[in-house]
Amino acid sequence: MSLLAIAWTIVAFLVGALVVVLCVVIVRVTARLAGVLTSTRDLIDKQGATLLDEVGTTVTLVNHEIGRVDGILATAETATVAVGNLVNVVSTTVTSPLVRLSAFAWGLRKAVSKAAEDDGGTAGSRRRGRRRR
Repeated sequence: MSLLAIAWTIVAFLVGALVVVLCVVIVRVTARLAGVLTSTRDLIDKQGATLLDEVGTTVTLVNHEIGRVDGILATAETATVAVGNLVNVVSTTVTSPLVRLSAFAWGLRKAVSKAAEDDGGTAGSRRRGRRRR
């Protein structure tokens, strides 16, 4: 046998040994993974129903609280509408007389200034008329 044939035979045995080692590692990892999956399944079987019951209770309580918050918001909305209506009534009650008073004061000022102009103009024409006679 040649030296090259011996070298290839050694390489073949090493590759074969490597394949055997990898197969053993894969079998061990697979066995551990199967154990983890089995224990996980058992845990879910034992506590899954309990967890689902707790989630259902929590969802029921949350729905109840949401209903209460809805009621509070409806009450707040009603109060807001009532306050808005009150503000409108007070605003109308206060502004209407103020507008009327302002209009009356403007009209009175206009009338007084016009009367002063008329009085001044009439007195001047009477004097002129007396002088002419």
